[in-house]
Amino acid sequence: MAITFDDGPVEITLEILKVLAKYKCRAGFFCIGKNIAAQPKIFKEIIKAGHLVGNHTYTHTRKMGALSVFRMIWEIQECNKIAEETAGIKMNLFRPPFGIVSPKTQKALQETGLQSVGWSIRSFDAVLSSEEIILNRIKKRIKPGAVILLHDNNAKTVKILEQLLVFLEQNNYEVVRPDKLLKINAYS
Repeated sequence: MAITFDDGPVEITLEILKVLAKYKCRAGFFCIGKNIAAQPKIFKEIIKAGHLVGNHTYTHTRKMGALSVFRMIWEIQECNKIAEETAGIKMNLFRPPFGIVSPKTQKALQETGLQSVGWSIRSFDAVLSSEEIILNRIKKRIKPGAVILLHDNNAKTVKILEQLLVFLEQNNYEVVRPDKLLKINAYS
């Protein structure tokens, strides 16, 4: 199974990286371009630790569903541009903000050559306040091949992640990078 994080890199990402290192796990981080620009050292730390990084648009606007194809292409290209300038990598994978995959998004992905990566378990850690409810929500849905969505811009996710990794270890699950699980190329 795979664990993914959206919306970083931010300061809390460093705490997430410590927990993942403690349990010797690799994860996927779908990063917002403006956050890469603001936190280039943290972005490089994610890569240095062996985790996957993917495109999560440049601005992560709440108006994602209303964007034109042209603007969606710009969002994707700008995020990839800052990632390449910062760390010398060309990202192939994209996660649409809010999971919105409209025909416009599909067209933008065709134009940019990126591949969309979704999730099978949405934790709701960005909207629910109870760590216990979030963790139980994830645990009830765990199965081989699962891709879990968490957010590395939320402090409570650090505690949830550690408890989740203990649970997965106790139940003999192996956590792998999403590109390995899905057999896709993260970079070109």
